[in-house]
Amino acid sequence: MLFNAGIKLTFVKKMEGIAMNKTKLKILPLAVFSFLSAILAAANVFAATYGVFTKVAVNVPGSFSSVVNKVESALNSANWNVVGTTDLSLPKGDIHKSTVIVATNGVYDKYMVDNGNNPVSAFGLPLRVAVYTTPTQGTVVSMVNLPALARTFSGNSYVNYAIKINNMLKHTIMDAVGGKHSNLQYGPMLSGRFPVGIGGGTFPTGSVVQISNYSGSTNSNLRGIAKLLKAGIINYGGKWHIVYEISKPSIGFIEFGVTRNSTESLAIRLASGIRTTPAYKNPAIDHSPAFPIEILVYRDGIYTNVALLDEMWRMKYYFADVGTGAFIKHMGMVAFLENVGVPGLIQSSLKLMILYGLAA
Repeated sequence: MLFNAGIKLTFVKKMEGIAMNKTKLKILPLAVFSFLSAILAAANVFAATYGVFTKVAVNVPGSFSSVVNKVESALNSANWNVVGTTDLSLPKGDIHKSTVIVATNGVYDKYMVDNGNNPVSAFGLPLRVAVYTTPTQGTVVSMVNLPALARTFSGNSYVNYAIKINNMLKHTIMDAVGGKHSNLQYGPMLSGRFPVGIGGGTFPTGSVVQISNYSGSTNSNLRGIAKLLKAGIINYGGKWHIVYEISKPSIGFIEFGVTRNSTESLAIRLASGIRTTPAYKNPAIDHSPAFPIEILVYRDGIYTNVALLDEMWRMKYYFADVGTGAFIKHMGMVAFLENVGVPGLIQSSLKLMILYGLAA
């Protein structure tokens, strides 16, 4: 495009005189250089290493509940609708606290699912912000790192926009809560789009587990299936509970976030691994924004699917940084989750709950 514009302008300048043509020849290389620089800058953004989580502020003053309220108010003021909060269940005897605040924004959601053309990308939504206490940094605020999630679930071309929104949200929350600001990225540090090695793989192939598939993909199809699913979760027996619902049938999805106490507490205990100290037994509380777990009802062509992320893949994505030993124990958790003393599979448990609701 720039080369064509340059040729055309050079032709015009020849008609006007040699002196003016020399001026254009000087300008053209500068334009080309700027164009190439922009491409290289974009490539660097896509190739960057991103942590799955990012801290926002540490040593935040005030009571725990007041910090939670400030975060919620800040998100709402930035036009992010808070759709749910949950107090995470920590390992027995832990005196610390962790609350996860879930928020969504219609413009961001629409962009990340390509205006409804790629609704499975909603697995990378919503925003999850955690407020938690520590013995070394007081009350901390952290969140999922939007560029990391955007690159994985939506694609490289979505990263720049996610960085812009990420920075805006962090500054909004920082200004609201005070404390010492932090831009630390942490958790699994991904240099590519997807986690690799044991448990890793691409998205959506190899990482999305389809539970049910239905003919028809109208908005009413999505709403009807989601209504059955929601009733099933509520009536299943109380093991899992809904933290949030994001209903966006117009752009192809309805998403539920679910969690249960045993899942959270065991995940945090196992993920703490080698970082555990006598004074800080569960430092993996900083991975709180990994919860809740997503269940997605989404449009797939002329069908409506109900799906989960493969639990091993999800563990890899949010907990791969905990070390080999701890991750192997995580693999065991996927296979033998403690649930009131009765072994069971996380994924199987979720699947049974979903099928229970859809069978109604």
